[in-house]
Amino acid sequence: MTTVPTPRELLVSSRVRRLEGGEPPHLDRDLKRVRRGYYRPAAMPLTPQDDYLLRIQAAVEARTEPMVICDESAAALWGAPLLKIDGALVHTNRAGKARRTAAGVLVHRRALAEEDVAEVAGLRVVSREWTAIHLAAKLPLPRVLLPLDHLVAALNPEPASDPSARGTVERLVAMIPKGMRGGDKARKHLLAADARSGSAGESLSRGQMHLLGVPLPDLQVAFPRGGDVGGSDIVDFDWPELGVFGEFDGRGKYFRSEINGGRSPEDVLWDEKQREDRVRHHRPRAVRWGWDVALRRDLLATVLGEAGIRARG
Repeated sequence: MTTVPTPRELLVSSRVRRLEGGEPPHLDRDLKRVRRGYYRPAAMPLTPQDDYLLRIQAAVEARTEPMVICDESAAALWGAPLLKIDGALVHTNRAGKARRTAAGVLVHRRALAEEDVAEVAGLRVVSREWTAIHLAAKLPLPRVLLPLDHLVAALNPEPASDPSARGTVERLVAMIPKGMRGGDKARKHLLAADARSGSAGESLSRGQMHLLGVPLPDLQVAFPRGGDVGGSDIVDFDWPELGVFGEFDGRGKYFRSEINGGRSPEDVLWDEKQREDRVRHHRPRAVRWGWDVALRRDLLATVLGEAGIRARG
């Protein structure tokens, strides 16, 4: 079993190298700069989100005063997907009045109770609840739904009886302080969150649907297979009144073994065709799209419109 190094284990500090009498990191061709005074192995392949986690860790280690990570940085530590990551900024929270930015650290001035701060990977982080509220007040549709769907799902205590996490959403909405800046926006965005979203691409697509004003689908709907097959086929989106079901096709479905169960892309494609044929007994029309379409609202509007899913009015 391969052990994945933590951000703390990957970081190489100039100060520590100097104290150990080693080669300065900026002269080491096997290292890549993370921020001033901190480096990582250049050969280590990292996703943008993993690279951002390294930057957060480096920012914390570089500061002498205690830090509470918040906003997009907190979302990354909680494992929530983010559509756009400004890797140059690490977001922190501190009581006070004026925001300030120094050495790639953006300080947000908010009063938080100690019980609203948690610990993740040894770092002090704003709780999932307040991370969701702050992001809901800050980020725009459609990308706000990526972290919100993830966070409300993680906070949902009753996924079996409340799969969409309506109870969690209502609790978060009730927590929004009266007169909070962006409070109305936070309520609107939280009420659009749904724990049933199966992927970041599905969350993005649904955010685009909100902006397009099209009928919103049911999510993760199961259709019995019937016959000798048994079991159910689950679709990402369902418009029963229109007789249409929808699927978001990310590359992971075809190429990532942890998602496709080790099947080849050809086997996945064949299984998907058979599944679609079965679902068509319940919904005669299917519509599919991927990241290229979900990222562009105009393209998604065209794809949905061709399936009869159009804005009301």
